[in-house]
Amino acid sequence: MNTQHLCPVYTKWLQLNPIDARKHRHFLQDSMQKARLQGQLDKACTLAYQTLEAAKLVLTALQNVSNQNVLNHKDNSAREDIISYSAAGMYLSSLLHCSDNSQEAHNVLQQCQQQLIAVLPLHATNHTILALIKTAMHAFEQSSLLLVNNKLANNGAVNGNSDSGHSVGSSSASKRIHRAHNRLSLVH
Repeated sequence: MNTQHLCPVYTKWLQLNPIDARKHRHFLQDSMQKARLQGQLDKACTLAYQTLEAAKLVLTALQNVSNQNVLNHKDNSAREDIISYSAAGMYLSSLLHCSDNSQEAHNVLQQCQQQLIAVLPLHATNHTILALIKTAMHAFEQSSLLLVNNKLANNGAVNGNSDSGHSVGSSSASKRIHRAHNRLSLVH
């Protein structure tokens, strides 16, 4: 997976300005949804990569914490950031899977799960955030396993000269990824 989908200078600026990065993430999410609804899958995929990258920047940005009011706001922001990052990863994976790029979809899920593992220690004292991260990691793991199992089933169907298994399996895996995305959105 190419990890640079935003301009490097803009990426640096977003890292230094997490509030603006959140606004940019929302803008990208809206643009991605519009492109998807208009049937522009390639454009939606490009925007999904950018959304995921912006969400990752927000998730990993160092943010100042000084008093209790800020701590409560930080918890809400962290929750939103984790959900947005996870949803962006699931959505991108779903788009890639619909574009018959299951290997890249699987890679996205794996990398998102690894990123959540990396930020886990930052929230070690907040049990609510830890539970959310673990839920998201579980959703990535389950979706990843579905893609792998679907790929194995499709290879068996192709080897058995049956093409109907591919479309049914792909549709089923996409629906499951979308359901996982919806579950994460409901947690928020």
